[in-house]
Amino acid sequence: MTTYFDILGVKKNTPLADVKRRYKLLSSRCHPDKGGSKSMMQLVGLAYEKILSGHGHEEAVQVVYLKSNDQAAIWKKKCQQLEDQNQDLQRRNDLLEKKLKTAREQQKTQQQEPTDAEARQQQMLDEDMQALRRENRRLQFQIDALRREKTSTKIAVVKSEIPGQLVVASRKLTPAVTGQIKAIGRSRYWGRLAMLGIPIALVWLAMGPGKEPLMSVWNSFNPEPQRVSKPAMRLLHHDTTQNQSSNTVQVALPVEGAVDKEIIVPRIKLSSDVGIWQVSKFENTPNYYISVRSEKGSYVIKSCGSDFQYYKNTLLRSGRMAANLIYSRDERHFEIYDIPYGNGSFAHNWAKSKSLLINNEYFPNKNFSNSFSALQQYCQ
Repeated sequence: MTTYFDILGVKKNTPLADVKRRYKLLSSRCHPDKGGSKSMMQLVGLAYEKILSGHGHEEAVQVVYLKSNDQAAIWKKKCQQLEDQNQDLQRRNDLLEKKLKTAREQQKTQQQEPTDAEARQQQMLDEDMQALRRENRRLQFQIDALRREKTSTKIAVVKSEIPGQLVVASRKLTPAVTGQIKAIGRSRYWGRLAMLGIPIALVWLAMGPGKEPLMSVWNSFNPEPQRVSKPAMRLLHHDTTQNQSSNTVQVALPVEGAVDKEIIVPRIKLSSDVGIWQVSKFENTPNYYISVRSEKGSYVIKSCGSDFQYYKNTLLRSGRMAANLIYSRDERHFEIYDIPYGNGSFAHNWAKSKSLLINNEYFPNKNFSNSFSALQQYCQ
């Protein structure tokens, strides 16, 4: 007799959670969409309902006698197939339960029993801990012994009539230790005398007969810089009897002297246009340059044969300058910085960007390409 317990592959004392899990497994396998049939799915559902209602021990498959032998054979064949499938599912269920039980036992054993490596490591840690404890006890014993020795030895120090000397009354002190203590007292006495005598000797040397030797030594280490006199013109001879048309004046110049050539510092022209590169000429030289003005009144210029320069408006609030801005000089209300490298030091930096940020000021590149081309023509 095949019961509903046999169809699901469970027993009478099986928990409801396992019965439900078994029902879901058989439903996924017997579903028509998963290769099963509608009748098998109905049979599994009926068995699950009977077990939940407490009628799982009833007979699930009954023999029906039909008049037609053909139909009886068909039904008999279907019942045999169901019996075979039920037995196969029971075997699979038993195998899976055994595997699950074995895996749980192995996991429990691994958790309870540590590995050999962990055991060896724990043993080494225990040995190190014991060694540290023994060393700690030994050091503590030495400290206690030193404290007891210090307590038992009393030293009384009394000032003697002679200044700078001490009379030491001690117990359990060797003559060597007593001599060291007396030497310390004498060294302190002579040290105080030296601290008072050295300043007096220095003052005497500076104000008395030692002044000239000290000055000679000071001059040897700090020589005075040689003063270079400026070249001067001197009129040697002027002959009034010569022809008036000949205004010749003989001038004698120093042989070793050299006249410095006056250096002309170029001055830029101030502009009211903001954010536009323009070609201009310096105020005091015939050279050309290109420049752009920011909204804060600063400039970035480029002239022939020089790097880009940043003219910072000193009326603005000063801040920390970038590393690539090298200070050059001051001019009017500008601080001039060279830009030898970094941001804004090359023409392609300006050509490939809409604007550049220099010292928290934005300088656009509007009309830069045309102005730079014009400057190259002037520089040839």
